[in-house]
Formats: sequence, structure tokens, C-alpha cells
Amino acid sequence: MLTKWRIAIILTALAMLSVLVTACGASTGGTPSADNTPTATKSGTTSKINCVSGTLGTGGSTALGPLVQAAAKSYQSQCSGANITTQLTGSGAGLKGVHEGGLQVGNSDNFVSLKKNPEYSDLTDNQVAVVIFSVIINKDVTGVTNLTSEQLKGIFTGKITNWKQVGGPDLQIAVISRPSGSGTRNTFSKYVLGGMDESVSGANHSTAKTSGDVAANVQSKSGSISYDTIDFAKKNNLTTVKIDGQEPTQDNVKTNAYKFWNIEHMYTKGAASGLAKSFIDYVKSADAASLRQQYGFMEISALSSDALAAKTPKA
Repeated sequence: MLTKWRIAIILTALAMLSVLVTACGASTGGTPSADNTPTATKSGTTSKINCVSGTLGTGGSTALGPLVQAAAKSYQSQCSGANITTQLTGSGAGLKGVHEGGLQVGNSDNFVSLKKNPEYSDLTDNQVAVVIFSVIINKDVTGVTNLTSEQLKGIFTGKITNWKQVGGPDLQIAVISRPSGSGTRNTFSKYVLGGMDESVSGANHSTAKTSGDVAANVQSKSGSISYDTIDFAKKNNLTTVKIDGQEPTQDNVKTNAYKFWNIEHMYTKGAASGLAKSFIDYVKSADAASLRQQYGFMEISALSSDALAAKTPKA
């Protein structure tokens, strides 16, 4: 009899222990710890961003600038310990700034030419996106939907001065250029003007410092022509023209049928590290894909091998 009671007590104790162990397992394994929980973005998706605290100075290209500024705002909203600033000073100034140490990241629309600037051999190239540029004209310039490379050479060297010379109205051409050192200007000279630099001058010529300034000036100045990113052109309802019969579309850029585009770079002095690396990784990550699309940038992976080779300097 006593033995039966002992067995019953032992079985009851074992049952209670089993319930207790199960309950403890549910409380510790059912919810991941804070260290293992992905950070939720405001859009409701999860981010794999590797947050790094600190201060980061970026600057340079005014074409890439809006994307960098938007990405910085998004990064800081997810990583409260980061402080990222962006100067819109032009590609040349961005490269100089990171080389001299005033910036940690220099944004540029162009590959660094070590033949022209051998001192920049200390910079590391971080490619983040593809930018599409376009030739833009004022609304008063009617009847012009396409310009050949030769016609553009004539306009930007001052040989063609009236729109009637290229099928437009009897209206003086007002050329708006970008300053020397502009990545957009360098791209235009190299791939549209065939390596020829702009040489137009006089009362009907002016210079606009930033991409935003270009858009505003072309919008307000009768008879004007310039070049800008396709994003600035669209957002300011500016008229774009074909170049050699090719429209500034992503499909035409993919095959390099349309040649006025380039790869965007975020240069660092030496290999990117710390906050600079984390931020650059974010700018080109899948998490920032919607931002790249919003600001009119293409994915580098969308380019054909021939298109990529056309914009990559030969060793």
C-alpha cells in the first residue's frame, strides 16, 4: 500500500515538473531577444542596415546629391547615432574635398582620371547607380524634337546661334552651361560633343552652378538650351530632345543606344570603413532601391556588358 502511494506521489511530481519546463520554454523561446529583432522601417519593411554612429561629411555632384540627401535622411531615421551632411558643390569639388580630407565621401558623376589627376590615386571608387542626363530646351523653342551631335557641337561652340538654323523658330539661342569641374558638363563634353569642350561666349551665354539652377534658368529664359538629369527635367516639366534620334530612356541607356548617361560614384580616401562604408552600402542596397527609383536613377546591374564597357575607362 505504501509503495503505491509513493509511486503516485512520484508520478504527480513528474507531471508538474513537465508542465513547468514547457511553460519556461515557451516564455524564453517564443519571442526573439532585442539583439535578434530586425529594425523596422517606417514603410513597414525590415531593414538589414548595419547602423554605425558618428559624423559623416559628404559632398560633390549636384546630380547625385538629391539621392544622397534622401538616403542620409532615411539612414539617420533608422540609426539615431549617425549625423550625415551633404554639400552640393559639384563633382570636382567633391573629389578634391575627399582627397584633402575635408570630406569623408566625395560624390562624382565621373570616373577619376588618374592621367589628369594622378594625386587621386589614393581614392577608392564605390559605384552606386546610373544617372541619365538629357538636353533640355525652353518652351518657346517649338518644332525642335531632335538634335544631332554635330548640331549640338555647333550650338555649344557658338557656331549655331539661332534656332531657325536647326528647324526651330526665328529665335536667338541662349546657351546655359555648367561650370568647369561639373561632372554633368564633363559627361556632356565627352559623350555628346565627342571630347570637344564648350567654347560659346557672349551675351547669350551664362553658367548655372547646380542641376537645380539649370532647370530653373531654362524654364525662365526664352530660347535657352542646357543639359540636366532626366529627373530634374521631368520634375520641372522641361522639354527634352532626342540626341541623334535616341530618346533618354532606360531601355536606350541599357544598350548605350542613348549615350548621355554615366555611372555615379561615392569616392572615399582609401577603402571605405565605419560610417562611410555603412552609408555607402545603404545607398546602393535593396533597402534604398525605392529611393533610387524615386530620383530617376537606374541600377548598374541593368546595363548590358557593352554599355558598361563604354563608360568604364580602359586600364
